[in-house]
This record gives sequence, C-alpha cells and structure tokens, in this order.
Amino acid sequence: MASSPPPSTASPTSSSPYRKLLHSLIYWAVQRCRMSESPCRLTVSVKRSPEPAGSSPLRISVSDTGVGSKLEEFLELDALARETPVEKWDGTLLITTTGIDDKAIYRYQFNLQEDTSSSTRFTKLATTGTEVCLCLPTEADVDDLILWLVGFVRKIFVLRASNLACELFVAQTDSAGSGDVCLSQDSDDVHISITTSSIDRLVSGLKDYALSHANTSDRCEACYMNRDRLKIGTGTAKYVDKRKAKGQLVEVVIMIAPTSSDLSCWMTNCSSTQVLHFVEFIPCPISQSSLSALMSIDWQSYGFKFKGGFIDDDGNAELQWDNMAFSHVDIAIHTYHEGYPAFSSQPERHLLRKALKSALFGLKADHAEDFLSCHGQKVREYVPDLAESIAGLILSSNDQEFQDECIALLGLGSDQDLTEGAVRSCIGEKMNRIIEMNDTKENVEHNAPYLFECERFDEDYSLLDEDDPDEDMIFDF
Repeated sequence: MASSPPPSTASPTSSSPYRKLLHSLIYWAVQRCRMSESPCRLTVSVKRSPEPAGSSPLRISVSDTGVGSKLEEFLELDALARETPVEKWDGTLLITTTGIDDKAIYRYQFNLQEDTSSSTRFTKLATTGTEVCLCLPTEADVDDLILWLVGFVRKIFVLRASNLACELFVAQTDSAGSGDVCLSQDSDDVHISITTSSIDRLVSGLKDYALSHANTSDRCEACYMNRDRLKIGTGTAKYVDKRKAKGQLVEVVIMIAPTSSDLSCWMTNCSSTQVLHFVEFIPCPISQSSLSALMSIDWQSYGFKFKGGFIDDDGNAELQWDNMAFSHVDIAIHTYHEGYPAFSSQPERHLLRKALKSALFGLKADHAEDFLSCHGQKVREYVPDLAESIAGLILSSNDQEFQDECIALLGLGSDQDLTEGAVRSCIGEKMNRIIEMNDTKENVEHNAPYLFECERFDEDYSLLDEDDPDEDMIFDF
C-alpha cells in the first residue's frame, strides 16, 4: 500500500503516546478498508487481565478486512516508539496480513524500539490470524485509555462510512467486578443505503450523536421527541488537481436543536459547541489554521452571537456562544480525498471557509426567520409598531378608493372582515418576509431597490479575510 502519513495527533498539551499509537493503527486500518473498495470490517479489541495491575499486560489488537498491508506503513510509528519509555512499551507489534491475490497469510514481529540496523528488529513468524497486536503494562492509565478509545470509536460511527463496519470489544473483567464493553455500529435511520452520499451519512450520524448528547448517554427522549425539528445546514467545498480526476473535499454539517420547554434535558441552552473534526474518515485534532477559519466566519450575519473559541487539551475546537437562541449547536467537519492514497492537498482553511459558509447559507435559506442577522433582528423589532401605524392610516382614511387599492395590494378580499388587527397582521407578515428575503448579500443585490439600500459596514469589513474575494458582506437596512 502506498504510504501517506496519518494526520498529526498533536494537541496543545502532550497527549498520551498510547493514544497516538492507537490513533495511527486505526488510521491505517481505515485506509486499508478504503482501498479495498468493498464492504470491510474494522475491529478493535482490548483484553484486560483480571490479575492485579502490573502482573499481566493489556492486550490490544486492531484488525481489518481491507487490503493487505506493507511493512513500510509501520515505519511511521518509529517516532511514537521513541516517545514511549521502553519500560512502558517494548515496541513490539505482531502483524498478520494477507491480500486477495496472496496465496498465504504473512505474520511478522516488528520491534520499533530496536535500532534500524538490528537483526532482531524484524522477524517472520508462522502464519495464522489477521491483526495488528501490541501489549501494554496494565499500570499505564488503562481506565483513561479505554475511556478515550470508547469515545474515539463512537466518533467513527458518526461518519457511517459506506464500506466500513466498525466495532469495539473491551473485555475488562477485573477484581472490581467491571464488565465487558461491546460497541457496534447501528442506526435506526431507514434512509441510509449503499448509494447514500457521504455528507448525508454524516447528517444521519450527527443526528444520533447529538440526540445521545455526544454519546455520553443513551438516547435522550426529550431531544428525540424534537428530532424532526432539528435544523440542518450542509456545505461542501472541493479542490481538484488538474492531473487527477478525484480531488480533496471538505464537508460540513451544522445541526441546530430548537429551544425546548422540557427542562429535563441537561443540554438545554448549552452555550458551547465541541466541533467534531475528521480527516480521512477518522477523528483528528483540529489545526490552529482551521480554528482560525471557524472564528473568522461572520456568525452574526447568520443570527449567532459568537463569543470566542479555543482548542482544548485533547485538540478539539470549542466554540462559545452568547445569549443562545437555540438549545444547542452541533458541528461536524470532514476533510478527505475521494481517492486513496492521496497525492496532493490544499490547505484546509480555504476549503473549510467555503464549506462553512455554504452550510450556513443553506440554514438561512431554509429557515430564514430563525437565522436573521443580528442587524435584521433589530430591524424586525420595529415591524409591529410600523405595521400598526400603516394599518391605522389605511383604515382611518376617508378616501374609499385609496382604502380599496391598499386592501387589494395586501391581498385581502373586500368581503372579509377588515378589522385593524387583520390588516396589521397582514402588513406585519409581509414586512417580516421582505426583511428575511433581504437579509443576505445575494438577495439584497436583487431586491434592494424595492425596499432597502445596502452598504458595507467599514468597521465590520476590516474583520473579513482579504485573501478570499467572496467573503460575507454586512448590509444595513
């Protein structure tokens, strides 16, 4: 298999070398499944000994049914092996692999702690099984490692990759009486099929992820009752190398849960969002440049009061909101290449901005009344008083012809009961609809002569990225 290094797992604080190691092993397994182009299974198995800590190692295996592996890909783990003290891991990997065209199963023992010139670094063993296996001492923060691994696999489930079934088994019966953990990918979404697009799969997975509160609980019934009220925006940006037919994609899903009157849900009015970030079909820490792209979006023009953002200790982007008008916001970002292995890449920041703006524009197009810009919301506050004044002027006029023409323009029949309340309500609805129509750059350019003039706010324009010619503009009504 052609070698393409896994994305960096670096984060602001030093991550556990065991996490980095497992992240890399799972990454390679997923890529082997992608190269297979047929349905594959990825299994992560952890066996925790019932013996007292330190007396027996923790056995971890990562197995897949993708294409056969090449030893070169495991050389990427050299740096990780050097980070890990030999007393915590001896650097030994047991690798068993075969391909569809192979006539045998090949099994190897690979010691990453050995010097590259050592004759014991690589040993060919007898043939049996299909897995990559390593053993860690049981005193190596096992509980934290298993907790992280469970969360990591659950995030993989969010992608619902078309040709990959993922599962995790943790056998951890110990003296404390803790039982086994078994996670397998399932969904009650009947609309998912083999032909479903990757972004629609991401929408489905993010729904389940959000409704179970980031998989920290069983399905929340209070949230599930509002499943159909979720507001969803999707966006895609693509870079295609002229020499290749397939390119690099960034897909974004933004999911908004409306404010619920059911206060039994602890996620109600959550003022922060942990962004799910995936690279090549596995969860990955987000880069500083991608966080900058998230923070440079003019969230206010879509009705969000953005407070700030940062990268947490695990490399996740956290966005914070002020005076949330929604129950909570979930965001997922996936960057990948249509073909694997990848030969060329664009910096994610530019593509991410385009995909984010496309998702936000979709939200606004489908739910204009909920995602008015902050300025549009201020304008809308004047609608009731203005509608009342106009209705009063129409109905108090002594000119019957003027009244009839106004009533006709409003679309009200002359035989209707034309109370001031009915006229006021009709005017208010039409004004709100016009405000919503003119709350985006594209619509303002076409519709402005009928009601509004637009101008760019100088103070806000300075915040936009001058490198991107199609940045958001802020319009004054």
